[in-house]
Amino acid sequence: MMTSKKSRRFKPKIYQPKGITLVEVLVTVTIVSFMILAMLSLYVAGQRYFMNGTARSDVLRDNRHVLNFVSRDVKEAIQVMPTWDVYTTSTDCLILQVSSIDSSGLIIDIDSQFDYIVYRLNSEYPNRMERIIDANDGVSNRVDSSKTIATRVNSFQLSSGGVELSAVSNFDQVSSVDITLVTTQSQLGRTFQETLKTGVKLRNKSD
Repeated sequence: MMTSKKSRRFKPKIYQPKGITLVEVLVTVTIVSFMILAMLSLYVAGQRYFMNGTARSDVLRDNRHVLNFVSRDVKEAIQVMPTWDVYTTSTDCLILQVSSIDSSGLIIDIDSQFDYIVYRLNSEYPNRMERIIDANDGVSNRVDSSKTIATRVNSFQLSSGGVELSAVSNFDQVSSVDITLVTTQSQLGRTFQETLKTGVKLRNKSD
């Protein structure tokens, strides 16, 4: 008996979606992991760059802050003093004799009424730069004080005309002060160091 062509046709296969294989899962996880690591590396690098930049800015700020203080006082000084009270001018200690001032900030007597300003590295905390004011009690409007103006000072070197202040024999002849200031900051395993130099002339001192 002949079988009709209609009955001999094959039924179409129905597509059944397969599940995700283990290999596909591992490949996907690996790719995502690499992407996350790359993003984390960029983030860490950005943070490190930012913090390093901040550390360097802090060092420069300390340098400029100290130099602004010292330069201003040197310009207004009558002279550099070899000693005052318990202090001695040296390569890292500066004693300035300045005119006493009244309540209006005006000089009282440039020839006989004086205050003293001392800049020094603290012996107990060597990286601390101090500004000490010893005012003429009962005369000057300045107030006795001792203030830390920087905490990252690594070196404070003073000279005049190429001669270290500790080696100057006649301070009456000192008409200018050369200052070399080195500040440091350590962060994230790196040490940042900045050196600034300036020379300041005493306005009240003739050559």
